Amino acid sequence: MLDKAVIELCKDVDWVGMPHPDLKVFDDLFPTHNGTTYNSYLVQGSEKTALIDTVKAPFADAFFTKVGEKIKPEEIDIVVVNHTEPDHSGSLGRLLEINPDITVYCTKAAENFLKQLLNRDFNVHVVSDGEEVDLGGKTFRFILAPYLHWPDTMFTYLVEDKLLFSCDAFGAHYCPEKIFDDEIADFSYDFFFYFDCIMRPFKDKIREATAKIDGLDIEMVCPSHGPIRRSSGKGAISAYKRWAAPPPQGEKPRAVMAVLSSHGNTAGMADVVQKELENHGIEVTRFALSDMRDDDFRNALEQADLFLVGTPTIQRDAPPQVWHALTLISSVTPKARLGAIFGSFGWSGEAVKMVEARLAGLKYKLATDSLSFRFTPTEENLAACRDFAEQVAGTVLCEE
Repeated sequence: MLDKAVIELCKDVDWVGMPHPDLKVFDDLFPTHNGTTYNSYLVQGSEKTALIDTVKAPFADAFFTKVGEKIKPEEIDIVVVNHTEPDHSGSLGRLLEINPDITVYCTKAAENFLKQLLNRDFNVHVVSDGEEVDLGGKTFRFILAPYLHWPDTMFTYLVEDKLLFSCDAFGAHYCPEKIFDDEIADFSYDFFFYFDCIMRPFKDKIREATAKIDGLDIEMVCPSHGPIRRSSGKGAISAYKRWAAPPPQGEKPRAVMAVLSSHGNTAGMADVVQKELENHGIEVTRFALSDMRDDDFRNALEQADLFLVGTPTIQRDAPPQVWHALTLISSVTPKARLGAIFGSFGWSGEAVKMVEARLAGLKYKLATDSLSFRFTPTEENLAACRDFAEQVAGTVLCEE
C-alpha cells in the first residue's frame, strides 16, 4: 500500500509521499472523485541529501516514519519548497523542529509566504531562475514558474536523471494503487479536471513555463499530486500546451453578451444592442443565462474582445444566474477585460451598479457608461440603446 511504501524512481531518488484516498473535496473547493496523493521526493547525492516538498500536516507522523527508512530527517541538508500551500508545506514546520539547521530552497515569493505560514525563523536560500545546486552527482536546476498556480511556484529539474519535479503542473487529484502511470488505469478525466479547475485561469503563465522546459531532456514528470509520469510525461506537457494555446484570431472583433430577462424588457434592449454591434462589424455570441452551459460561456470569454451583461433587478439585486456567470470569469484567462452593462428594472434598479462594481473588481474597464431603464423601454430608450452600442463599438474598434 502507498501509505507505507517508499518507491524508487531511479538510483538514490525515492517517492516518499502520502496517499489520501478518501478525500472527497480538495481545499473545500474542488471535488476529488478518486482522492489524491501528496507527493514528496527524497534525493540523495554523495555530499548532500534533499527533500522536495513535504506533505499535508495530518500525515506528518507517517511521512517522517517513511523518510526515516532512508535517512534520519535530522540528517537532511536541504528541503526544496516548490510551492507553499499547506498540502505541500504542511509538515515543513515539524521538519524544522526536528532539523533546525536544514536550509529551505525556494523562490522569493515562497520565502515571504513561509514566514507568515510558519511564524518562525529558518535558514533560507532564495533561488534565481536557472540556478543550480550540486548534491554530489545529483544536480538540481531551479526553473521559476510563477502562477502555476501561485506566485511562488517553481519547477525543480534533476539534471543527471532527467526528472522534472513539476509541482502542481501536470498533476491530478487521483490516488492510485501504484504510483507510476503505466501501472494503473486511465486517469485522463482527473488530469483534465485538475487542469480545468486549477490551472486554466493561468494559460498565459502556462505558455511561459512550458517554453522554459522545451529544451529539457525529460524522462519522467514527477508532480505534487497523483501518478508519476514515467511513460507519458511528454504527453502531459503537450496536453498543457494544447489546452493553454492562445485563442484563435477571428477576422472580426468578438463580443460575449450574457443576458437574463425576467419579463422580456432587458432582452428587448439586448436585441437592439446586439444588432447595432453587428452593424459595426462586431461578432456577438449571446448567452441566455437561464439555460447557459458553463463551458461554452468560458470558452467564448477566452476569445472575446468585449463582455456585455444585461441584467434586471430582482429583490434589489442582480439575479443569481448573473452572479454565477460573473464567478466563472475568475476560472478562465479572458482575452480582454473590456465590459459594458445594461438592464431594466421595476420598483428598484440596483443591479446594474452592482455588476459594475463586480467587473471593476475583476479588473474590467467599462467601454461606456452603463444604461438602465424602468419597465418597458420606450422608443426613446431604444434609441439610447443604439447610442450605447455605438459608443461601445467605437471603444472596441479603437482597442483593436
